Amino acid sequence: MTLKELRPLALLLTAALLATAARAVETETFQQTYPLSSDGVIHLENVHGDITITAWDKPEVSLEAEKRAKKAEDLARITLEIESSPAKLNIKTKYPKTGWFKSSINASVRYRLMVPAGVRLQKIDTVNSTITVTGVQGAVDLETVNGAISAQGLQADARLDSVNGSLSAEFASLENAHEVKLDSVNGSAEITLPKGASAEIKAGTVNGRVTIDQSIRLGKAGRRSLNGHIGEANGPRIILDTVNGSIAIKEK
Repeated sequence: MTLKELRPLALLLTAALLATAARAVETETFQQTYPLSSDGVIHLENVHGDITITAWDKPEVSLEAEKRAKKAEDLARITLEIESSPAKLNIKTKYPKTGWFKSSINASVRYRLMVPAGVRLQKIDTVNSTITVTGVQGAVDLETVNGAISAQGLQADARLDSVNGSLSAEFASLENAHEVKLDSVNGSAEITLPKGASAEIKAGTVNGRVTIDQSIRLGKAGRRSLNGHIGEANGPRIILDTVNGSIAIKEK
């Protein structure tokens, strides 16, 4: 093979090596278990990295955090500040600032938690992340800026808030719920309620449409909004708001 013939192959190999180097990241996994009562409280703050929270039947929290960064020195500078007691678990992710404008380093922390089913998620607060919650029976407060939020098996008060992302909440029961609020700017909002549930509904969008499966006694309705009551008994107040996105109220 001549030098001329080898040149394209060399270029391809160089491109492949550069692409591999660009994708390469340093990772580190932290795992720990913390005792927490069945009606305890969890507070978690993050900036970059998805958060997954799943309920189980143990009086403790299993925490797994995977740190990711392009450089080992950046990875070492990410810290997790954890305060634990049998009543409350507080987790705060600290990203060091760098550069003239003191911006955060290019890094992320992905969280996976197994939690007692009855806990309250007092505040799960992040910026560039999706949040997924499954089976938590206590009240939940979930907020992100860029990312979707999905919560399944809910049974109490709930607040889901995203600027750029869709929202989905599915309730196993509304018996212990007093207020439910889904609020997005750029994204759809969908809620699924138990069959025969009773609730006061207030839903509105600017650019989208509102659909509902259940029969509703309307107070006010339009193509992009509706207010009314479903079911035969009193129930929680459910508020769904978005600017650019549709709203769906569904029945299991």
